[in-house]
Amino acid sequence: MAAAMVGEGTGYADLTYTVKLNSEEYGVGFRKGSDLAAALNDFLAASYADGSMEECAETYGVQAALIEQ
Repeated sequence: MAAAMVGEGTGYADLTYTVKLNSEEYGVGFRKGSDLAAALNDFLAASYADGSMEECAETYGVQAALIEQ
């Protein structure tokens, strides 16, 4: 199958996104009463505010998945 994906005429210039195959959501959990949840929330808010979260997302091409804070 890999051999069919390389070579002349396999640029797929007309390839389009038509179907969303799945949607995944992730979470982070901490022990009840832990102060780590607040620390993580603070970190995420700060990294969004200073633009470093968007910079990191752009590195991996997932900036469209960011949720505005």
